Amino acid sequence: MLLTVLSWFCSSLLLLLQAASGGKLPEAEVKVEVMHRPFLCHRKSKYGDMLLVHHDGYFENGTVFHSSRDQAGDSGAVWFTLGIKEVIKGWDKGLQGMCSGEKRKLVIPPALAYGKEGKGLPH
Repeated sequence: MLLTVLSWFCSSLLLLLQAASGGKLPEAEVKVEVMHRPFLCHRKSKYGDMLLVHHDGYFENGTVFHSSRDQAGDSGAVWFTLGIKEVIKGWDKGLQGMCSGEKRKLVIPPALAYGKEGKGLPH
C-alpha cells in the first residue's frame, strides 16, 4: 500500500514538474570547475572554433577509463570543432568560453555523454 502511494506520488510529482516547465524536463547540466586560467586571455572559445584538448576520463569511483596523456607525446590530444557534434554534448557545452591554456574539470552527466550504460554515439 505504501509503495503504491509513494509510486503514485512520485509519478504525480513528475507530471506536475513537466506541466510547470511547459511539458519538458530540464536538460542535464555540465558542472564546470576552472582549475587554471591564464593571466591573459585575448579570446574565449565559441561555437565553430577548432580546439586541441588533452583529456582524462574518470568514472564516479575515481577509476580512469581514458587518458590522452597515456599515448606518446601530443598524439593523444584531440582536435575537434566546438559545437558541431564531433564530440559528446558535454564537451560542446563545457568547453565554451575557455581561454587558450585554461584547464577545466567537467562533470558530465550520462545524458550528455554516452548514456547510463556507457554505450552509443556521442550525440
